[in-house]
Amino acid sequence: MRPLQVTVRNVRGARDVRLNLRPFSALVGPNNAGKTTLLDAVRLFYGSLAWDPVRDRPWDVPADEPSWIEIVYEMSQDEAAAFFFPQVDPSDVDVAEGVTGLGLLDNGTLRIRRYFTGNHPGEYRYVSPGGDEEATGWDDATGSLGVCVYVPTLAQLRDQTSVATDSPLREVLLLAFSQSKIDGLLMGVRGALSVLQTALSDGPIADLENELDEALHPWGLSAEVGVGTLSADFIVQNLIELQVKQEGTRRAMEAQGSGVQRALVAALIQAAARVRAKAEENDFRWVLFEEPEAFLHPAQVTRLAQDLRRLTESGNATVTITTHDPTTLAASETSPEGITRVQRRGSAVEAVSPEPETVRQALDDIHVRSAYIGSSSGCFQKVPAPRPEEQRRRRVLYDLDARRAAAFFADRVIIVEGFSDVVFFEWLERQGYMAAVGPNVGFLDAGGKFDLHRAARTLSLFGIPHVVVWDEDAAMAVQGTDGYRTKHCRDSAVMETLCAAAHDPGSAFAGAVRLPGTIERWLGIKEEGVGAWKAANVGGALASSGPGAPALRRAEALVELIRDLFDGADPDEHRKKPEFDQAMIRLDLPEPSRDLAAFPPQPRCVCLGAAR
Repeated sequence: MRPLQVTVRNVRGARDVRLNLRPFSALVGPNNAGKTTLLDAVRLFYGSLAWDPVRDRPWDVPADEPSWIEIVYEMSQDEAAAFFFPQVDPSDVDVAEGVTGLGLLDNGTLRIRRYFTGNHPGEYRYVSPGGDEEATGWDDATGSLGVCVYVPTLAQLRDQTSVATDSPLREVLLLAFSQSKIDGLLMGVRGALSVLQTALSDGPIADLENELDEALHPWGLSAEVGVGTLSADFIVQNLIELQVKQEGTRRAMEAQGSGVQRALVAALIQAAARVRAKAEENDFRWVLFEEPEAFLHPAQVTRLAQDLRRLTESGNATVTITTHDPTTLAASETSPEGITRVQRRGSAVEAVSPEPETVRQALDDIHVRSAYIGSSSGCFQKVPAPRPEEQRRRRVLYDLDARRAAAFFADRVIIVEGFSDVVFFEWLERQGYMAAVGPNVGFLDAGGKFDLHRAARTLSLFGIPHVVVWDEDAAMAVQGTDGYRTKHCRDSAVMETLCAAAHDPGSAFAGAVRLPGTIERWLGIKEEGVGAWKAANVGGALASSGPGAPALRRAEALVELIRDLFDGADPDEHRKKPEFDQAMIRLDLPEPSRDLAAFPPQPRCVCLGAAR
């Protein structure tokens, strides 16, 4: 069991927001964008956070528009049987007839909506695949829908580690010490417990009740003193004390730093999952973890992110985090399809979360374009061997290091070919030149010009405006030679795939700049022949350039051009500058001139010089 989708309607600033979830998902966005609001929506659904109409109901929403939260779950047949018929042996339930026949289970999914205002406040209600609500409602579904554990960013130390009151530590311990596990352990002592309960009831408790009855008799009341049972909650609250040891000395958790406590909570969550899996109690847990990187040393950020990721693989668990840290995304191996970009427009919270079908279509498009470029290396003489689907998927979406992941936090992104180009723009950023482009500009290394289309398609999934900057290798070869012909074909293929990416539905393409020759040649600096030294060469040349140096003048001209492309200004004046002689500058790109899925394409090679 796991959640696939969350829809939030009229809760705080979230008027109509939908999140598509993976087993591990990350909400990214600036401060006050609404990330905590969306986590709190899940907590409201599960009842771990009480609805407060003053805090949670938008003041400007008409009274007849209800506030509700809907979650779509993926369920196995056994889980569905246990949900709908909790008191019946699953082997005795005809799930197909008893569940699907009601129109409640469609393709292994279940939609449940909880209302907070309107005609059904507090109720959970089924929603059929067609969107119609079932008349049956109930007040509490959280037991059937698993456990929600929330780890906040800011809290008092005792709020994180208390076992007497609600806290992440207490919730995790309750996961480990389940009632069925406790019942098994207590089988041998139930006789002694029964004797103790009888002795208490017949002795001091009976005497206490008699005294209280006499005092309450004038009011027509009597007293009853109950004897509690030895439950998992009682054991956690009264008999369990978690401490840490350092050099043989025991230390209370409250004495540890915030980073240690957060790391311990994450470790406990993972340990509890393993304990319950061993006990064959693989019930669903949803962990909401705000900013795992908070208070942690960078090395510990990586460790914690990896631990949280492994949690989704070690049991029936889903993890949803908020983060401001690209390292957390990279270390947790969060793919773009698991990222939700959250932003606020005015008072409204908006979220960009790609639909699964949109991601599948993007994968197919990228595969076709990558195959087209692969065929161009032999001037389209043969069709490249198809890659296995999982390999295609990993090449497209799963290679985010911290540098690349930073692009998903940016408002505008410059896509470049490789690391040396990133060094060029990062140096300009440190010197203050990039401020003209915007306050939050990112740089995405596509890993080579043949993957520029892949980077563009991925950013468009999230509506992130991007300008593509690359160079033309064909200008480096001698015309009329085989090397020129091959490079010409490959550069033509790069252009065709970028044209296709710029015309995808929802494309956020903002412009393209193709420089003649290499970036070093265009800047007028020494060209390093060894690829491994290119970045150092570019960085060193820029750092040693004095004010007014030709390389800096060209860099400033490029920054001004990129700014105007992002702003949608006509770049014609830039085309007239000597710095951009023979460069291609486009605010938009034409449709691809051929079907990229057809091999061999006709004509095989296309001249790029006309599209300036």
